[in-house]
Order: sequence, then C-alpha cells, then structure tokens
Amino acid sequence: MKSLMYRSPRFYVFMLKIIRGNDLERRYMEIARIAGNGKVFEAGCGPALLGRYLDSERYAGMDLNERFVRYARRKGYDCVVGDIFKDEFPEADVGVAVDILHHITPREKELIERMRENFETVIVIEPANAFNVRLPGFLRKFWDSVFGDADGINPLKNRERWQFTEKELIEYMKDMGAESVHMLGKDVVAVFIGKKRQ
Repeated sequence: MKSLMYRSPRFYVFMLKIIRGNDLERRYMEIARIAGNGKVFEAGCGPALLGRYLDSERYAGMDLNERFVRYARRKGYDCVVGDIFKDEFPEADVGVAVDILHHITPREKELIERMRENFETVIVIEPANAFNVRLPGFLRKFWDSVFGDADGINPLKNRERWQFTEKELIEYMKDMGAESVHMLGKDVVAVFIGKKRQ
C-alpha cells in the first residue's frame, strides 16, 4: 500500500520541501554542477524535480510510479515508467540516484553497479538519517503507511535496515567504490566513475 506521499505528485513535492528544506535545492544544484553539460538520466526520478535544474533536452528519468511519470511528462520532461533493475537505460553521460537507495535496499549495490556499467559518472545523494527516527514500532508503521516512504514496492522491513550515521554512510559509499564522498547539508553526496569513462 502506498502512503499519501506516493499517491499524489503535488503532495510529494510539498512534503519534500517541508522535510528537506534548503537541502532540497542544494542537492539538485550540486548534481547540475557535477554533471556539467552532460546528459543526465535519473533512476527513480519521481516527479522529476531534478529536471528543473537542467535543460529539459539534457534530462531523462525512469520510475515505477505511473502518476509521478505522468506528472513529469506534463511538465515537459522525458520520463518513462520502467524498472530500474530490468529496463534499458537511455543514452546519457551521467546517471543519478537521489534519495532512492533506502527505497530499494537490499539491492542498492546492484543498482549502483548497473549504473556504473551504463554511464561515465554516477552521482548518488542520500540523506544520512533516512530511517533514524525514534518511534515505537506501531507508530513507525502507522507513520510510514500514511505519511512516510511506503511506496508500494519495497516493504518496511527491508527499508528499516537502512540505518546509518553520517560517518557510516560515507564509509559505506567508499566501500561501494565511490571516488569522492562529501556532505552537503544533511545529505551524503557520492560520485562514482562509470565504466564508460575508465
């Protein structure tokens, strides 16, 4: 079952602005800076917020949420409904995964490797404390199913495993092969060199 956030693209954007505050704009500006003039593909693009920070012809995205993809397409972005683990990625220089690793755990390494196979550079941005919320179990389940990250794809028992401090998440990104890792507000930014650039 999907929470309210994943039923409405507008509500999702509204909630992200509340939850992430200034970090939201900073993360997209950082991606645009790192990507330079390259063409960008976003895995798990949601309503394509990143597209606002790039020229529309340089942006493509893929997501399983049909409502989000329809919303992004109405805004003029080249987004498709698809499975980031199975479907073919479009041609692009830079692959981006923003705020989705905690949605797909325990398959995050698989996605990063798949993206490294397809792009010259891979940028991953993930909040350090996505699930470090101190709530009793029943309240946590309620919050998740009504307002939280319940996207209807990956169950809470998988997503709850994503428990990192800032330092631990930085080390985890390095262990997965990130060439550089830094903090940006409350987000960890990891840049991986893709096989097409090696």
